[in-house]
Amino acid sequence: MKLRWVSIQGYRSIRDIKLDIDDFMVFVGQNNHGKSNIFYAIDLFLSSGTRLITSDMLFQCSSESSCNEVVIEAKFDELSHAEIDKLGPWTVEGKLTVSKKYSFDADNKSQPPVYEAVMKVPKEPWLHEDFQDYKNKNIISELPITEFIPPSGQITKEIYKNAIKEYLEKYSEITEWIIEKRPNPAGFNKVLDGYLPEFHLIPAVCDANDEIKSSGNAILSQILGVIIARIASKNPVFQNLQERIQEIKKLIEGETPEQKLTEIREFEERLKVELSQWEVDPSIVIDPPEIEKLFELGTNLRLNDGIETSVNRKGHGLQRSLIMALIRILASETKQSEITENEEQRQRCHIFAFEEPEIYLHPQMCKATYESLKQIAVTDQVMICTHSPHFIDIEDYRHIVIVRKPNLEDGTKTHSIQDELFVDEEKKHFNMIQFFNPDRNELFFARKVVLVEGPTEKTILPLLAKRLECFDHSVSIINCEGKFNIVLYEHVLNAFDIFYVPIYDEDPIPPELE
Repeated sequence: MKLRWVSIQGYRSIRDIKLDIDDFMVFVGQNNHGKSNIFYAIDLFLSSGTRLITSDMLFQCSSESSCNEVVIEAKFDELSHAEIDKLGPWTVEGKLTVSKKYSFDADNKSQPPVYEAVMKVPKEPWLHEDFQDYKNKNIISELPITEFIPPSGQITKEIYKNAIKEYLEKYSEITEWIIEKRPNPAGFNKVLDGYLPEFHLIPAVCDANDEIKSSGNAILSQILGVIIARIASKNPVFQNLQERIQEIKKLIEGETPEQKLTEIREFEERLKVELSQWEVDPSIVIDPPEIEKLFELGTNLRLNDGIETSVNRKGHGLQRSLIMALIRILASETKQSEITENEEQRQRCHIFAFEEPEIYLHPQMCKATYESLKQIAVTDQVMICTHSPHFIDIEDYRHIVIVRKPNLEDGTKTHSIQDELFVDEEKKHFNMIQFFNPDRNELFFARKVVLVEGPTEKTILPLLAKRLECFDHSVSIINCEGKFNIVLYEHVLNAFDIFYVPIYDEDPIPPELE
């Protein structure tokens, strides 16, 4: 299952956005415009239904009545056979569309989310499982479904549910169906959370030690869990070890109370005496751990770069690269598990969201990291929010999402393009790939762009601006390497709706470039 579309309303800086989701996405924009809030909203949606919102998660608008709830809707496709079998009643043509509404009650107490699903349902209300008059035999007797209702006895919810099933099996071809959004479909929320993709949010500033723990939901713990489970299911040594652990349990407890180890029996007797006023009979019972759990005890990761130390003793760049490496391995291992294990061991799809992956990395490593993240997106989904031009590749322009916040009232907005930038113009496409480098990629982060012919203008204009005391760091000056290339940059800036001003002299332009 993969996330393909999301709508976010009323969350922090986001009043209302709708966004198509690809396997690989790069979010760019100025500071405090809401890039991270998109990630946090998706994280909220994909987290357990027991998670609640707080008042600081609400969009702050002038009309309080319309800003007291958060509504997040998402569409998924590429459901596996196991997911279709489990979620089939709530899907339409193999796709799942679900929304969660978070709100507060009259006492300003956060409430559990209300689920809704887009479903294909019979048009007739009496073919819905929530039909309120199912117990009324006078009404039921006038409906076609009466054919499948017992002639006597009380009509229970289960009886009516089975009657609907039998009716649809017999008359499905003549039944009129509609597609509508249904609130809280029966059993929906109990199943859904276990099948949605797993969302991994890697903050801009995070502690590598949190991800190399051998227990909990740390990345290393998840990898070890997959690997050890695979080994334990196939390796006879592991299987024998599990049997030995059971033998230790028998040795300590004994098959009868008299066979229990003397030291244990003596301790139980002393404890019984101490608790004599309570008339209880204490007993030591051994619950041997599963072999996989043994690796949570005392397992740690150390790095040797000439000196072997714990991870937190290494540089921040290496720590950041370690997290990236663990994520790549996790994506690979879970997919291998999905292929080799049966459907009961199905692994959920992963969505990895990175805040500023460029932190602590030098430029060459940024490019290598960008390529490795794209590789993860071959099997899973990857989202990046970045301030680095090294994480922009114009060849991947369809993956770029510009994030802006025009004003506080409108909130965060997004802009991306899916159309061809240069249709049937291979030369311009080649030039675009050739001319866009990290220096020129700066235009994707700028508030405004000035397009100039060459290095002279790029050097002189900032000097003039400083002399005139109107210099602005949020304005990028882009050297287009000649006036005839300015049109190419204008085409890209227009497509991404980035404000720009071209500056060039009045040399004649060849007719073919007009």
